[in-house]
Amino acid sequence: MFATEREPLFLLVEITPRLAKKRFRDEIYKAWDYSCGYCGEPATSLDHIIPKFRSGSSMRHNLLPCCRCCNANKSTSPMEEWYRSQEFFEQARLDSIITWAKEDKIELTSYSSHLKLGIA
Repeated sequence: MFATEREPLFLLVEITPRLAKKRFRDEIYKAWDYSCGYCGEPATSLDHIIPKFRSGSSMRHNLLPCCRCCNANKSTSPMEEWYRSQEFFEQARLDSIITWAKEDKIELTSYSSHLKLGIA
């Protein structure tokens, strides 16, 4: 994302909250080639994989680019249950969504093991 180690410091001074939000969203769209993660149509919105209604966060890996139709249709349904019932369901896409959602997770068992060993 950054070309040099000094860029993040520069951005802290120069970037506005509005521009930071735009860049954040654009990086998510770019990672999915501006396509809906569910059906493959052009993405026009971001969907919470785990809905906010169900305590889902707005962190990067809980957001998935999607078309407005999929976003409205899924609503607060559990993602995998909803997606498997869709006519356009593809196992490869589901695997990609699950991988995306897990990228941001910290492996707590290995972290706690490091704490016990005094490594962390």
